[in-house]
Amino acid sequence: MSLTMMAIRICAVEALKAAGTLVGEQVLDSEIAPIDVAADGVLRSSRDAPFVAVYTDGAKAAQLGQSGVRSNGMVDLVFSYGVSRAMARSNKETGASEILEGIPATDAAFEATMDILAVQISRALTDGQNPWAQVLGAFVTSWESREQLRSGTKVDSVRIAAGQLRFSVTVVADPAQGAARPPGGPWADFLHLATQAGIRQLPLIEAALGVEQAEPYPPYEQLLAMTTRVAESLQLYSFGGAPRSASIVLPDFSEGVADG
Repeated sequence: MSLTMMAIRICAVEALKAAGTLVGEQVLDSEIAPIDVAADGVLRSSRDAPFVAVYTDGAKAAQLGQSGVRSNGMVDLVFSYGVSRAMARSNKETGASEILEGIPATDAAFEATMDILAVQISRALTDGQNPWAQVLGAFVTSWESREQLRSGTKVDSVRIAAGQLRFSVTVVADPAQGAARPPGGPWADFLHLATQAGIRQLPLIEAALGVEQAEPYPPYEQLLAMTTRVAESLQLYSFGGAPRSASIVLPDFSEGVADG
């Protein structure tokens, strides 16, 4: 995974929470198994209420000449969502639990919930009034494809309907350690929102980004995945013979300049 993949996943989770979808606050970040397939091939869920789990399943990058190994390329941004409902009711007279079979509207209700969730997810990710969606859009350079799947099962007295919405998106490369994060850029905006929201991964992200540094020359090894020997051979660190480790201080030419 990568820093950018973590960031877009957090943006997606927070965008859905802010959007007020059918699942409310039940938006999960990389939940290991909210929906599982047992050994008997039956779909099971540990969640009683509707939920959405957000994942970044994988990424593939080609043409690494522009940003080297920091490239993320095309990322699979996946939304798994599910609804489970216990098909039982209590007998008011005896107190016993009675299993209900064949409630006519159950399957239709499940399908309606799944359809609405898919629509709400798509809308939330591109909402112009949702700041998390806007930061997500700043990390994404293009939306390549969209795929929607569903499955469902009935186990004893529980019906489960599950679906998946998968987007293939091209995202920006990870920043080099210590790279500048200018105001208005995706990382500056993301860190601002994450600080306000108290995102628990924030300390890890800040440590990985590193302290912003103002160096005479950019770290070409990190930017382009080249060796120091290649960088020096190309004289990327020796403008006018200045060694790589030299600290270049330019004079203040504004002093003593005559008016006019």
